[in-house]
Amino acid sequence: MIKLLKYDLRRNANLLLGVTVVLIIGELVLLWSRAALEIKLVLTVFFFIAAAVIFTISSLKVFDYNIKSVSRRLLPVHAFSYVWASLLYGLINTLVLTLIGIGTAFYFFAKIDTSLIGDIFRIPVPVMAGIVVEYILVLVYGYFTIYVTIALARSITRKGVFWVGLIIFLIITNVTGWLENLMFNRDSSQIFSLVTFHAEVSNGVLSHDMANSSMNLNSIGTLIFEVLLCAVYLLVIKWCVEKRIEAK
Repeated sequence: MIKLLKYDLRRNANLLLGVTVVLIIGELVLLWSRAALEIKLVLTVFFFIAAAVIFTISSLKVFDYNIKSVSRRLLPVHAFSYVWASLLYGLINTLVLTLIGIGTAFYFFAKIDTSLIGDIFRIPVPVMAGIVVEYILVLVYGYFTIYVTIALARSITRKGVFWVGLIIFLIITNVTGWLENLMFNRDSSQIFSLVTFHAEVSNGVLSHDMANSSMNLNSIGTLIFEVLLCAVYLLVIKWCVEKRIEAK
């Protein structure tokens, strides 16, 4: 798995480093400029969305390449390794964007309301741990959902994979969302259910509450359900790779 990950990182190093460097330089130039704070905020969001789209497409292309590559099939690697290597690749990319985003967020916190920074450092450790854990789980669940979509689409057809995958993705997300709403009165679109945080802007003034833990049976049940779904998706991907998807 580590060898596969290293290969993927080397193969896409120019793209990843290029986007990261351009994003950092662009953000520094933007933040040091004399533009209005609102313009800086809008452009910052745009830059990060663009970088996130590029990184996400790269991560999905890595997985798609892994599961159908002849050279990978010749290696003595378990089918699960294709998934874990692709997942780590995607998580590393997301971690880079997250760290850059945290640094940028602190800049805006200092400009909008300096008390926000102090409040962040006063968040209880269990709450902060819950935010980190749920953030990682949300990413893993999202990647697994798209991975199983790609694997099923590749196993069904050779042409029109995108459209078949889109239909499969819509079916999976709607069915799982309906099941979660039925069992736990919530769906997978409700993220960060282990913590609560409220902020609003009124007359140009930002008001906010301290983040607090909001663990309950429904939120825990949703997380457990999605973890089990990830296990099911992993088995489905393994079956598709070993039995259905032809190497090219």
